[in-house]
Amino acid sequence: MIEIIKTVAAPVETVNLAILNLKNTCPNLSITLSENFGDLKIEISDDNSTDKTVFRKAYREAVLTLNDYIYALEDISIAERLFQLLKLRKATVSVAESFTGGGISKRLVEIPGISEVYFEGLNTYSNKSKIERLGVKEETLEKYGAVSAQTAYEMAYGLLETGNCNISIATTGIAGPKSDGTKKPVGLLYIAVGTEEHVSVYEYNLKGTRLSITETAINIALFLAFKKLK
Repeated sequence: MIEIIKTVAAPVETVNLAILNLKNTCPNLSITLSENFGDLKIEISDDNSTDKTVFRKAYREAVLTLNDYIYALEDISIAERLFQLLKLRKATVSVAESFTGGGISKRLVEIPGISEVYFEGLNTYSNKSKIERLGVKEETLEKYGAVSAQTAYEMAYGLLETGNCNISIATTGIAGPKSDGTKKPVGLLYIAVGTEEHVSVYEYNLKGTRLSITETAINIALFLAFKKLK
């Protein structure tokens, strides 16, 4: 028997608890972890020495423990899972990125058939671009800065205002290696995910290199969009 759990941004202690419970219940299990910038694959296999009923119960308990961070119980990427859900919901997504460099859009457009659900992706790095392309208010940028919850909110809202998408994703942050001239730390980022009903903004403080911060943020943004649609 082989089972898979795919998660994003699952806390280490939560993952460890799920694995500990699995091993306590089924000592002969082989558990392999493969992590890629916050996107974690847990592969659980048994040598057929464990009772199937016991195995299934232990596996279900692990899924319940990790539930808030799970996007799939099969070996697919978070971008592919979001694509599946967009098609299921008959929804269209648009993306505005201010520090992830088009990475979210790149992940999506790599998927065959994505044109069914992907409307547009904007790489709005400058303040002028945020104002002219997304309708971010000058006073918002002056008062709170480009890297702020308020700006992320207005970026996501600006995409929805066009009327051509059902869900929007916006990112703004500081990937490093240096800050943006403010007192805000490297690794600070805001991700906004919006629908016609509500725009949610999430704050993260990530550690690591410019690459790891950016790639982790991309995975988190895709996961948050998945959770919003789910």
